[in-house]
Amino acid sequence: MNWNKMTLAALFTFFVLMGGRYTPAQSQGWNATTSSAMAASQRGEYAVAQTLYKQAIEMQKQTLGADDPAVATSLNNLAVSYQDQSLYPQAEQAYLQAVSILEKNTTQEPLTALTLNNLAALYYEEGADTKAEPLYKRALGIWEKPENKSTANETVSVIGLADIYHSRNEDTKAEPMYLRALTLWNEQGKSDSMEAADALFHLGEMYHSRSNNTDAAPMYAGALAIWGNTAQANSPEAITAQATLGEIYRAEGKYTEAEPLLAQSLKATELRLGADTLETATNMSHLALLYYCESKYDAAEPLYRKALEIRERNLGADDSTVQQTKQFYAALLRQEGRKAEAQKLEAQASANAAAHL
Repeated sequence: MNWNKMTLAALFTFFVLMGGRYTPAQSQGWNATTSSAMAASQRGEYAVAQTLYKQAIEMQKQTLGADDPAVATSLNNLAVSYQDQSLYPQAEQAYLQAVSILEKNTTQEPLTALTLNNLAALYYEEGADTKAEPLYKRALGIWEKPENKSTANETVSVIGLADIYHSRNEDTKAEPMYLRALTLWNEQGKSDSMEAADALFHLGEMYHSRSNNTDAAPMYAGALAIWGNTAQANSPEAITAQATLGEIYRAEGKYTEAEPLLAQSLKATELRLGADTLETATNMSHLALLYYCESKYDAAEPLYRKALEIRERNLGADDSTVQQTKQFYAALLRQEGRKAEAQKLEAQASANAAAHL
């Protein structure tokens, strides 16, 4: 979950909601200062931005009073600036001050929910899920009221809860939240966003772990379609999605669909981790098995040989994975008519297995 994008979205929304509440004479000074602060933050000049936000807060307190929602708005934005620098204690303090002000005025529920989302995102970034969860729930309760309906901000709360539940392996809670987020993104015309791709990937993981490949396959395919040619295309998540979807298609006999996925996952793994890693050997075995199923023995044989070499070197001859690889490789050699070589591998696998009985 990209907390930085979410907090910046809340930052600009704050200004929209605050618009028109004060006369030009009241707002001229601090509004110019907060605008300068926002511009400084966008340039990455965080120290300048923080100084300007603090100046705006003092002007607002003197003009409007310490408990005015405008003060809370500037405190929220100051917190965002701190959060952009990973200055978590300072950000937390500013968010809490903003929430304290906003909760005194029941007409400011949307602003309260925005700040709660931001504070929850801060806690999530720190790994403090137990603090983040109730804040997202409180914010979601506000967005669910008809008078406060905001699909975009509701999505932030929903996906925040989904990610928390998924990180705890509470997937019975995470699944409906991810599905709800996908529906909300679709309503916003953002069904092809990077956030939607992440949700699809997580749903794919959940369904695959339950051996529900009928539902897992379209989720992985959807995530891969969104990632496409982006920087995410060769990420660990994309490699996993390619490999898993390729295996699903292979098991279903959809060899034409499986081959490019398994080939790409192998290539990406080699580029990311190296040609002699166990992860690469796993992807080699997957592609080799597909070629075996397609009777492409010439293509499968070097992959099995290389996978066996990598695994034996890293795991030792007695490892069960090494023995299994030898058995698969032997079966391939028999199909190629190389009976003597197959028998040798089978004997080695049997001897190693017997030694561990």
